Amino acid sequence: MHMLLLVRSADDVRSAVKAASEFLVYRRRHLGEPRESDEVLGIWLRRELDAELPAWFWFDRELGAAAVGILESFSLSGLWTLCRFDGIVLRKALSSAERRRVILAAVSSTASSARSSREPETFFPVFGASDASDCIGATMRELQDHYPKLVGGTWFVDDRERGIVSAKGAGG
Repeated sequence: MHMLLLVRSADDVRSAVKAASEFLVYRRRHLGEPRESDEVLGIWLRRELDAELPAWFWFDRELGAAAVGILESFSLSGLWTLCRFDGIVLRKALSSAERRRVILAAVSSTASSARSSREPETFFPVFGASDASDCIGATMRELQDHYPKLVGGTWFVDDRERGIVSAKGAGG
């Protein structure tokens, strides 16, 4: 399964990342799930958190319509929600980068259809601890070019032993 951390506001990011990280580290130590089935793909600033999150659909040439849905979610006091996703599109993706693009496409379609909120939604990519910084820089530029109003200038790192541990600016 793949995860997305939903955070209520920019002011809550630091505390949400800290608390979600503690939860992730605990869960990983006790459940021992493999990295590829237990990865955080992004942090999504979303005022309404998990309200009205749909099962998202895409057209895939090989599969026709394929859904990605929320299997479970964990929340703290309306400040943040950690959602675990699954679906054939994610399982068929060969890399974290592909899975992040799938989730980002879903976030983008949901964000653009829910513009009634006065507060803009922002997506911060989360990379694995082993991802090379030059690859991260290139990926950030690509994502910001493709989703200029959605992808923020900060990215995070998910370390299996420490959780979501750092934020970096787009410049490095």
